[in-house]
Amino acid sequence: MPAYIDLRGHQIYNYEWDQDGEALVLLHGGLSKTSSWDYLMVPPFEDQFHIFAYDRTGHGFTGDRAGSLHFEFQAQEAIAYLEDVVKEPAHLIGYSDGGIIAL
Repeated sequence: MPAYIDLRGHQIYNYEWDQDGEALVLLHGGLSKTSSWDYLMVPPFEDQFHIFAYDRTGHGFTGDRAGSLHFEFQAQEAIAYLEDVVKEPAHLIGYSDGGIIAL
């Protein structure tokens, strides 16, 4: 269920599907948002994984901040998300900019 959550002092739009299985984090591409995963990637994996995703800063329903379009900022945000929200080892899937951030 999508909801705003606090990630180190900034509100981000967070999504979670299912609660069973290993953690899987989906990272959307640039000029996109998490809802782009809804029909493509979630159905094949939702029975096997606890799926997490969020609208990266400056995308979708998450507001912008200074410097947020730099990959260093986006990578640090992803690390914070993994540490503070996911809280366990996770598989990462990303496309376009999300794939670069996952690397």
